[in-house]
Amino acid sequence: MEVVLSHRGAFFAVKQKVLRRKVAHVLVMVLLACALFLVLQHGAFAAGATKDLLKVGDDAVKGTFGQDSSLMKWLLIGEVVVAIATYIGTRSFKVLGGIIVLSVFINVAFAIIG
Repeated sequence: MEVVLSHRGAFFAVKQKVLRRKVAHVLVMVLLACALFLVLQHGAFAAGATKDLLKVGDDAVKGTFGQDSSLMKWLLIGEVVVAIATYIGTRSFKVLGGIIVLSVFINVAFAIIG
């Protein structure tokens, strides 16, 4: 007895085979990523409970991202330029208000960082 698949049945069989391969591929990638995370997590711990490895860079971060840094000045100038350009392009006060809200948010974030 010979079994003949219709075009729909053949398409469904091929689709299922491709789907199984994709699922297997994603599963292998997830397992490899988990294994990589498990291997690399040992290097993320500090040398001791009292030793902070990033303490030496604290002043550099505050100098670069602090409240009185040059990055803050240039960021505010850029925000003003973008606010004016978007207002001219859209003629909407909502855009101008959104840029002002963004500026306040960035000032608060920089105050927390610095």
